[in-house]
Amino acid sequence: MGLCAFITPLSQSDSVTPVMRRHALAAIGLALLLVVAGCSAGTDSPGAATSTPTDRTPASETDSTIHVAGSGSADAEPNQAVVRVAVEAVGADAATARRRLAENTSRMRTALDDIGIGDDRITTERYDIYQDRRRPREDGAEPRVQYRASHDFEITVTDPDRVGEVIDTAVRNGATEVADVSFTLSTERRRTLERRARSAAMADAREKARALATDANLTVTGVQVIRTARSGAPRPADAEAAMTETPVPTGAPPSDIESGPVSVTATVQVVYEAGPRANATA
Repeated sequence: MGLCAFITPLSQSDSVTPVMRRHALAAIGLALLLVVAGCSAGTDSPGAATSTPTDRTPASETDSTIHVAGSGSADAEPNQAVVRVAVEAVGADAATARRRLAENTSRMRTALDDIGIGDDRITTERYDIYQDRRRPREDGAEPRVQYRASHDFEITVTDPDRVGEVIDTAVRNGATEVADVSFTLSTERRRTLERRARSAAMADAREKARALATDANLTVTGVQVIRTARSGAPRPADAEAAMTETPVPTGAPPSDIESGPVSVTATVQVVYEAGPRANATA
């Protein structure tokens, strides 16, 4: 058995005297002290294995990142236009104003259909009938009351060169106001321009990132994050389209509306990865 073995106490017997028992107990106590000391020395000996916490290896440094924003645009000639017109009518009561408005509106729609602008190209933007109180000409007189009805339309023209013709036709057949003319793009052409604009925005971002990396003695090694912003709505590339004058009666020269290129813009935010020039792989 080893040094740390269990030692049983001396059993009592009739043949053992009290003096002998005391000597035996003293011997056992001394032996126990020696055994405990030996066990303690064994566990604390220089050769014994010990367990101590170890420090973690420091994490490696991450690559540098470069955050940039890029913008780009793409231009094209418009392939459609939107004309906003209004039809108005007045009457002594709301019913009369509504009836006159309906007659004028029907006449305008029929005339537009005759030149190829069907109902699928004409949508309602606003419809309103309200009481219009006019200031009396004489002091103390009752205000002049009449009812005014209005119907605002948005007409989509697929051939921008026909905008003047559409305006003249509408005005000669019931339209009382031309509110706005805007040249724009069809869905397919707009998507094509958006792709070109995003490509230009990414090229702009790459150029900025490479310039910043060069200044910091780094090299761009990859792309970490790309965020795109919603492309801007098509708008005139240089200036607003020329506004038309108030259409003139039949027999006068037609309205001449000039269009210009339409531009679509895009913006991207890119996070590039960069590393020291000597260790760069790309």
